[in-house]
Amino acid sequence: MNVICVDDEKPALDNFRLTVKNFSEIDSLNLFQRGKEAVEWVKGNHVDVAFLDMEMKEMHGLELAKRMKKEAPDICIIFITAFDQYALQAFRVDAIGYVLKPYTRQDIRKELEKAMKICPPPGKRIYIQTIPGFAVFIDGERMLWGRAKVEELFAVFVDRGSEGVTAGEAISCLWPERVADDSTRSLYRMTYKRLLDTLKEKGIEDIISSDGRKKYLLTEQVECDLYSILEGDREAVKNYGGEYMRQYSWAEIRNAQLSNIKFAD
Repeated sequence: MNVICVDDEKPALDNFRLTVKNFSEIDSLNLFQRGKEAVEWVKGNHVDVAFLDMEMKEMHGLELAKRMKKEAPDICIIFITAFDQYALQAFRVDAIGYVLKPYTRQDIRKELEKAMKICPPPGKRIYIQTIPGFAVFIDGERMLWGRAKVEELFAVFVDRGSEGVTAGEAISCLWPERVADDSTRSLYRMTYKRLLDTLKEKGIEDIISSDGRKKYLLTEQVECDLYSILEGDREAVKNYGGEYMRQYSWAEIRNAQLSNIKFAD
């Protein structure tokens, strides 16, 4: 996500920057001491989430939120303040969160997770089909991968979802006959790079993230029949006919789970 923070006190901005350091949810972070500069930034750049201080000398946080919403109606506003008397007014300007100072890393992460669910993802609409076979559609057009292993690696990410995938787990799916030695790990890194390049060509590279040890799909940015079933969508369960990602033998574990879900339903 693209995030900004506005506070007229530099130490407060420095504290925010250190608090969110290494947050995998944040793709870009920009800090502003002046509300007018922040509004100008919102005019010319896509911003997902804005953390705003309330008591600022140049422009009050509530007024700043109104101006930002005028320029970018979908922006998620979260207020950070030392005072709790503005809570009701904050939600009148469609703020999604209200954090009291001093805050913790967990406080900010919780608000970011909320924003990821509430704010619509930018860019193209992505639909992933896993039943009966695997296919990816961008704005209704089926995606062509060029290389089978690149497509299969993405399918592994889809299957594991927010759980994430280690290099060893991916290798065991893609090359079960190979030992996970340096040569195979090099092959995996090359395949992963090609996957990122392919996604970048389509303008959707941000749907894959990493926490260092694991790489994972940002499931909230896609629609997928598998996730609908796991979330209890009865219509999606009805559409399951006993086959899941039928191209891939490693998908049988998930296929058994889906069979159990349908049987129980």
